[in-house]
Amino acid sequence: MNKMMKGSIAGATGIALLMGGFGTYALWSDSEDLAQNGVTSGELTVDTTGGVWDDLGTPGVAGDWSAADKLVPGDQVSYTQTFTVSATGKNLQGTIALATGALSSGFGGGNLTRAVDVNVTTPGTATITKDSPTSFSFTSPFDTATLTAVVTYTFNDVDNLTDQNASASTPASAFTISQTS
Repeated sequence: MNKMMKGSIAGATGIALLMGGFGTYALWSDSEDLAQNGVTSGELTVDTTGGVWDDLGTPGVAGDWSAADKLVPGDQVSYTQTFTVSATGKNLQGTIALATGALSSGFGGGNLTRAVDVNVTTPGTATITKDSPTSFSFTSPFDTATLTAVVTYTFNDVDNLTDQNASASTPASAFTISQTS
């Protein structure tokens, strides 16, 4: 074989070896896992504790009225109940409302009155705005807050034997917390 032919074969073999062997080659690559992650939802709840009756004619003595006690003209009693509301979630906005049923009364017209008011006693971490005596709104989450509802019954002064042995009842009332956006 002549030198030129031997040189050509050697050159072709060298080029093939440089290319990774007969036309194949590799590219660099690497991989990395996406960090473990997840999402968690917030909450929107309302819970209650037992209430306490109070004779407003004896200030400073809490819980001094019971279902067995009877009203006389001029009496004023209240029922106080505490509610814990929770609202968590980055963009949570909503309302809190107490729906009160109508007073069903055997008392004469207007002789027994009822007033309902709710106050924020522990506001939590955001502002809860009182919109009416029984409704509130919030524009950001507030973790946990405490609301206190007070229902006051007044047996107004009456003449003679009016409204003796009369009774009244209030249908169940309910706190509702709702998301608005």
